[in-house]
Amino acid sequence: MTASGIGGLGQDFFPDLLQAVTGDGGPTEVRVREGGRAVLPCHGPAGDWRHGPDPPAQDPRYRLERGSMVISRARPSDSGLWTCGPHSAPVHLIVLEPPKAPYLMIDKRRLDPGNLFVPVKENSALSVECLVEGGAPSPGLHWLLVPPAGSTAPGLALQTTPAPPRGSVSSAIATIPSVRRAYHNSTVACIVTHPTLPAPLNASLLLDVQFTPSFAISRVPGFGFPLREGIPVSLKCDVDSNPPSTPVWQKDDGVPPVEQSGDGFLNFTSIKREHSGWYKCTTRHLLSTYSSIGYFLNVRYGEEADLDPGGSTEAAMEVSVGGAVQLDCGGGGARGCWGRVSPSGDVSPLGPGTPLAIHSVLYQQAGHYRCYAPEADRLNAWRTHNVHLRVTGVPMVVAHNTSLTVSGGEDVTITAEYCCNPGATRILWLLPTATVIAPGTSLRSFKANNITDGNWTDCYKASLSFRNAGREHIGDYSLLVWSGRGIGQATITVNVTGADMASRGSAIEMSIWLISVLLLFS
Repeated sequence: MTASGIGGLGQDFFPDLLQAVTGDGGPTEVRVREGGRAVLPCHGPAGDWRHGPDPPAQDPRYRLERGSMVISRARPSDSGLWTCGPHSAPVHLIVLEPPKAPYLMIDKRRLDPGNLFVPVKENSALSVECLVEGGAPSPGLHWLLVPPAGSTAPGLALQTTPAPPRGSVSSAIATIPSVRRAYHNSTVACIVTHPTLPAPLNASLLLDVQFTPSFAISRVPGFGFPLREGIPVSLKCDVDSNPPSTPVWQKDDGVPPVEQSGDGFLNFTSIKREHSGWYKCTTRHLLSTYSSIGYFLNVRYGEEADLDPGGSTEAAMEVSVGGAVQLDCGGGGARGCWGRVSPSGDVSPLGPGTPLAIHSVLYQQAGHYRCYAPEADRLNAWRTHNVHLRVTGVPMVVAHNTSLTVSGGEDVTITAEYCCNPGATRILWLLPTATVIAPGTSLRSFKANNITDGNWTDCYKASLSFRNAGREHIGDYSLLVWSGRGIGQATITVNVTGADMASRGSAIEMSIWLISVLLLFS
C-alpha cells in the first residue's frame, strides 16, 4: 500500500514547520527540522539565556541576534525550554525528529513485514497493535480497514484504542470483536503521520479468514420444474470455504450414478427412473467432513410424466429426529389439503394446513407428502406440491414387547424394530449371559435372524430365536444399534414359567454388563 492510496494525506496536511505558536499563558513553541535554523525570540527584559535551569553550553552554533537566540544546525539535544531572563516568558523549542517505520504485533509477537497474510478463524476476536519508535513530537497513529476490491459487504469496522506511551515508543490498538467471513482479504493498515514526513508511513496486513464450508446446490432445469425420464439434467454444488475445499456428490450416502466433473457438476445426459433418490454434497475441510442438507431428485415416468408441468412442483426438506418442521404448500401462504403418498402411489389424507406442522418428528414420518391447492387463475383447476421429507439422527430402537413370559419347552422369537439415518454401522444382540451375537449368526441354542425391512423408510426389523425355552433363557435381551450419529438400545425381559431357577442376574448386574459392552464397541 502506498501513501497516495491512504486518504490523500500528504505535505499539505501539516502546518508550517517553522511556525511559532503562543498558547494562552503558555510558552511560545518553536518547531524546526533537525539540522535547520531556529530563532528563539526573547519575551521580556533581556538577560542571560538559559536552556532549562542551566546556561547554554559554549557552542559555536549558538549566537545572539538583537536579543534573540539563533541556533544553527539544530539537534534533538537542543529541544526544551529556553528563557532569556528571570522574568521573561519561556520558549519551547522542539527539534522535529522523524519517527522510524511502524511495525505490527499480534499476541505480543512481531509480524514479519514480508508476510502480509494473517490467518484468523471466523467469529474469533482479533487485536492488532501498531508501534512506532522515536519521533518528536510523538507521531499520530491512525487505523484504516480497507475491504477487498469489489466487496459490497457493509459494516466492516475497527475499534481503536490508544495505548499508553512506553518511553520513546508510541502505540495504538485496533480490535475486531468478531471476525466475519466478509472480512476475508481485507487490509488492516496503521497510518503514521508526522510533520517531518512528506508522506505518511504505514504498516499493513491482509486478513486470511478461515471459515467452515457452506453449500449452494443448483439444478438445470431449475427447481420446481418436473423431471421427465429421458431429459438432460445437471446438479451443481458450490462450496464456499477457506481454505477452499472440493465438493463431492453422494447419492443415498453412496457413490452417485454418474461421474462428477471437477467443478462440482453431476451431468445426466438422459436421466432415468433409477436415478431418483437423495443427493447431498459433502466436502473435507481441515480434518473434518461437512455435508449439505439432502435433496431428493424425483424422476417421473409413465403416466406420471404426462402431467401438466405447470401443475406440479417439487421440494425436499431434512429434519433431525425429535425436531419440528413446517411443510409449505408451494409458497405464497397458499392453503391446500395435505396427503401422504405411499410407495405404491396411494394418498392418505391428512387434512388442511397452511403450513402443515409436524412436531417431535419420528423416523416413521419421513417420506413423500403432497399438497393439493386450487389454481388462483383457473376455475375448478388444482395444482399439486410434493415435499420429500428426510429424517436423520441417532438410531431409535423399539421392542414390540418389553416383557415376555413363556412356558418351559416353548420355541421363542423376540423382535425389535430400529430406525436410523445414516444407516447402521453395527447391530448386536446382548444375551443374559453378557455375550453378544450378530444378525445372521448362531450361538449355542440362540439364532440371530437376518435383518428385514420394516414398515417405514429407514426402518428395519431384527429378531432373535431360541428353541426349548428353559432356565438358561431367563433374563434381559438387548438390541444395540450403532450409526454415525450415536447408539440406540431396547431391552426385552424374558421369563420362563415352570423353570426351576430364578432370573439370571439382577437388573443392576445387567446394566453393568450393558455399559461395559457399550464402552467396548463405541
